[in-house]
Order: sequence, then structure tokens, then C-alpha cells
Amino acid sequence: MFAPLLALAALALQISPSPADTTGKEDKLLRLISAQSAQLIERNGINYRKVSGPAQFLHNNTYIICDSAIWNIENNIIDAIGNVQIIQEQTALYGDRIHYLADSSMAQVRGNLVQLVDKERNRLRTHYLDYHTKDSVARFFRGGSMIDEKGNTIESLEGFYESKIKKFRFLKDVEMKVDSSTIIKSDSLSYLSQTKLTTFLGTTHIWQDSIYLRANAGWYNKENEQYYFKDNSYILTDKQEVWANSVLYDKKKGEARLFDNIQILDTTQNALFFGDYGQYNKDPFNVLLTKKPSVGYYTSDSTSRDTLFIAADTLKYYTQKIFELDSSYVSVSKKRLEQSKIDPMVSLLKGIKQKNKLSDRTSSQPGPPKSGKPAVKNRQSGLPPVPTSDSLKLNVLPAKPPEKIPSDTIAATKDTSLVRFALAYHKVRIYRKDMQAIADSLVFNSIDSIARMYKDPVMWNEGSQFTSDSMQFVTSKNKLVKAELISSAYYISKEDSLYFNQIKSADMIGFFRDNKLYRFDALGGASLLFFLAEDSVITSMNQKDCKFLSASVDSGKLQKVKYFDNIKSDVLPVKKLDKGKDRLKGFTWRESERPANRMEVCNRVIRVSERTKAGLEIQPLFPNTKRFFAETMKDETVKPETRAPIKKQTGKTDLPVKTVPVKTIQGELKRAPLPDVKR
Repeated sequence: MFAPLLALAALALQISPSPADTTGKEDKLLRLISAQSAQLIERNGINYRKVSGPAQFLHNNTYIICDSAIWNIENNIIDAIGNVQIIQEQTALYGDRIHYLADSSMAQVRGNLVQLVDKERNRLRTHYLDYHTKDSVARFFRGGSMIDEKGNTIESLEGFYESKIKKFRFLKDVEMKVDSSTIIKSDSLSYLSQTKLTTFLGTTHIWQDSIYLRANAGWYNKENEQYYFKDNSYILTDKQEVWANSVLYDKKKGEARLFDNIQILDTTQNALFFGDYGQYNKDPFNVLLTKKPSVGYYTSDSTSRDTLFIAADTLKYYTQKIFELDSSYVSVSKKRLEQSKIDPMVSLLKGIKQKNKLSDRTSSQPGPPKSGKPAVKNRQSGLPPVPTSDSLKLNVLPAKPPEKIPSDTIAATKDTSLVRFALAYHKVRIYRKDMQAIADSLVFNSIDSIARMYKDPVMWNEGSQFTSDSMQFVTSKNKLVKAELISSAYYISKEDSLYFNQIKSADMIGFFRDNKLYRFDALGGASLLFFLAEDSVITSMNQKDCKFLSASVDSGKLQKVKYFDNIKSDVLPVKKLDKGKDRLKGFTWRESERPANRMEVCNRVIRVSERTKAGLEIQPLFPNTKRFFAETMKDETVKPETRAPIKKQTGKTDLPVKTVPVKTIQGELKRAPLPDVKR
């Protein structure tokens, strides 16, 4: 008669409330905090307690809540059924049933939907989740998906959640949506919910609007919208491909800082940029390169696949809308373009012919210049007086134009055409197999398509060397068509190991066909030395002076020279030449400074385009998110074209953006508030 009463008293002691253990240490005592009823039963010699609820258990500072439970007393195991919850500090777990192994502190939570909610209101859903109550670590498997308050999503086949440090880890087939325009897939990643920092732990692919990014490791900081990629980083846009060992990308600004082994392929300009540090902006396109920078301009012409390489201490390439530029700068550039189309020699001969027609004398030649100075008024061009429109006067811009040219305050209809600028500063070196050059600085804009070199420039073409105070190169379709040597122009071609043909004048213009010099004109007081051979032996030197001349050239050798105005000529045997007489004043043969091959200018290994490969990369489809968050997927789509600029992708790319309130999977638990576990 007393046995049932004793059993009931013992049960009352077991279910009475006990102080919670707030030390965070393992608690081997499993307590039943509350229940509507509890019944002792025995099956196969094992004692159980059948608990009807709502019921609450406490173990390891963790509450286990359910509608009913079977408690294996001897093995310390609970099988909880119906509206099950695990509450530990500010982390909550919901499911249909829990198999709790108290001795190993392992809760196996299962159900049609199992949900974990942390302090930051991140919701992780799956069918299978194990939670270690002592270490506060959850493990899900066979697929799971997490969504934060703003609808950002991460899913994978398996993963972990470490409650103490608020860290999620997603493993295998990881797919992530940062916002409506950015989706990611990765081998694995970790996510710190408090700091919003995502760390990529394997090969990662990112599609953001019209940009595709790939790397083998890195991180994403949601707070400042910055990405960092390392180990074979790659960026693809509709116009450029970017490679670097590591990249720091600012999503808000659309800017990237590039580090080590940089290559940028710009297909619109047929250009390859290299360096070990750089700053890159997609729109408008802007590149600044330092630390061994160089650039290669290649031709798209199938008949000619030569590349022009340029190196300097600093390289900058940028674009700017023409209406943003100062009108005077645009005007000077356009005038320079028109002047570059003029052939000064033709204009000079035409002017002389007209002058002779008006003169009663058959010859009217001005006297020789005094003190070696050309008798001309235009000191910059070195030309005799001719109509201004036909002069060689060039508007030379400063060696270092402003980084951004301010626009006028008064503007008419805005011209949004983009102007390209290329700047190279200090120790400029240029190489193409048929032309090489050096200078201190180089500037270029696409208004006039003229490259200008400053401070002791030197150019070599085949066997010829050109020097002057500054140079201008006129290009058309990435080919050199004319070179203008401004002030103190000097031409040298090597006749043999001892003798050099030389021409010196105020200015010179070289004309090129298929990037080869075929003619050059010396203007403004020309002096010439060239050597004559008999039976392949040089025997004499011809010295000439004139106002201007025009010479034809083949393979770097003088072929035919026409002299004009005030001509003086003298032929001397080379054996009777005094020392130094075989050199014009200012002679310097600078062959040792000439880049011998492209590796001396750019020794980079050129990467092969990966555009096709990247376009075939399949974008995330978020199967687990569709499975576990079907209600948030409803009516939510993201147009594939907003993030697939490369090639049309296979499969759907729509993804949820909508956020739903946090609630239990099976419905709201209608019971009294839980005890404060921190008391």
C-alpha cells in the first residue's frame, strides 16, 4: 500500500525546481523542471518516466521543452516528442522530436523542419541537426539553409554552429546570397553573425551585377561591403579580365586594390596591364599601376600580331567624359590633331613655288643662319615663314597633366563621349620588335591619338636612332604613322662599325608605313654627314648644310635625299678627316640604352583569357533554401541578366529576398515564459 506513495514522493523530488547551473560547466544531473504529469513505467527491466506536458528538462544550463517525453532513467536518455525546443542562453532550437543522450550531452533534433535561431535572429533550417549542450555546438547534415533578418542566405549540405562565438561554418556545395544582386558559391565558408564577417575557405565564385569574381580564399565584410580575395584572384567584367594574387574590392565604390602578379586584359583597347600593386575601377575604367608596372598594346589585325610594350615607374590609364574636360584642353587637342594631318614639306614647297612666281628674280635664297641658328621666326618649329595654317607649330602640353581636368562652368549640350588618357612617369621604356624608345615621361589622349614623350627621349627604328628635346607620335588604328621630333632633333644611322650617317636640325618628322620608317624630313637649318663606299669600302664623307631636306629610308638606311634652300656641300676623303670631324655637334650613340627585347621591358607571363570558362560556370540554384524556406521564395525573383553578363547560364537563378518573422516551426508554444537561465 505504501509503495505507490513512496514512488510518487520520489517523483515529486525529481521534478521540483532546482537552481540553474550558470557556470557553463558540464552538469551530469538531468532535471525535470516542470510537467503536467509523470508516470513511472518499466519495460524489459528498464525503468522509464513517461512525462506529459508541456514539460521542461534542464541539463548543462540548457532547457529541453516538449509536449511529452519518455525518460530512460538508467541510461539518462530522453526521447522528447511534439513542439520540441532546446533553449540555451540566446540560442533556440525547434523541431518535431529530440533524442537526448545526457551522458554525452548530445541532442539529436529531427523533424519535417528543424530550426535554430540565434541572438542576431539568423534562422538555420534543416531536417537533421545534432546539438552538443556542453560545448554549445550544432551540426547539421543532409542539407540546410540559413537566412538572416534581411533575407541574405547561406546554404550547404552540412555545417556547424558554435553558439559561444556566434560562428556558422558551411561545408560542401555552399551557396550564398548577399543581396538581390550578389550570389556566391564556395567549397566552404564561415560566418560570424555578430560582426557579419564571411570567410571563404575554398574556391569561391561570386556574381555581382555585371561582375564575376573568383578566388581560392578570402573574406567578405558585410558592414563595409568589402571583399578580400587571395590565391589566384580573378575578376571578369563585360570589357575586362583582371588577375592578381590578392584583391581588396570595395563594392560601394566599385574599386579594387590589386596586389602582386597583376594582369588586366582590356579587350576594348586591346591592352594588357601588368604590375605588383594597382588600383582598378570598372566604371569608369581607371587603372593606376606601380611596383614594376608595364602595359602591352596588341593588334587585332590578323595580318599583324605584334605587341607594343611600355614600362615605367608609374602607369595610369583612365577615361573621362569629354564634357567634363576644360574646353581649352579639348581645343588644343583637336588643333593638334588637325596639325598632325598636315605634311609640312608639301606646304613648304608650295609656299616657295608661289613665292618664286611673285618674284622677278629667278632665285631668291636667304642668307645662311648666323651662329648656327636657323634664320626663322618660329623657334619651336624651325620652319621658314609660311601661312600659320601650314606651319609645324605644335602645342606641347606639360609632361604631367592634372590627374583630372576640371570642366568649364558654362556648358552647352553635354558630349558624353569618353576620352582615354594614358600616362607613364619616370624611366619610360618602350619595345616593339620594329621600334624601341626611352624617355622620362609619356602622355596620351584619344582626342588627338598622339603620344608625347618628354625629357631626353630617344627612339630607335631598325638601324636608325632619333633624339630631340621632346617627341610626338601620331598613331592610327594602333599603328605608328608619324613621329615629330621637336627641338634639337638628331638622326643617326650606323653605316658600319666606325662610321655613322647623321642629320641634325631644329625639328624632324618621320613618316611610317606598317610601323616602318620610309621617309623623314629635317626642318629649320639641317646639317648632314653621310659616308660613301667604293667596292664596299667607305672612302669619303659628304657634308651638307641646307635650310631643310627630305630623305627616303629603307631598312634604316638612307636611300635618296633632297636638299632645299641655301645648300652647301663638301666631300672629304675619310683618311684625311681630323679627329671628331666625322661627328656633328651633339652626337651620342645610345645603343646600350636600347631595349633589346620585350623581356627587358615586360618580363611577365601572359595569362590566357578565361572568359569562356567563367561563362560556363553554373550559378547557384539554392535547392535547400527552396526546400526549407518555401514561404520566403514565393513571388521573389532576381532577373538572371543582372548578374550573368558573361554568358547565358544554365538553370534558374531566382532567389528570395523577402524576410518573414521568426516563429516556431510547428506553431507558437502557448505556455508561460521560460525561466531566466542567467539568474
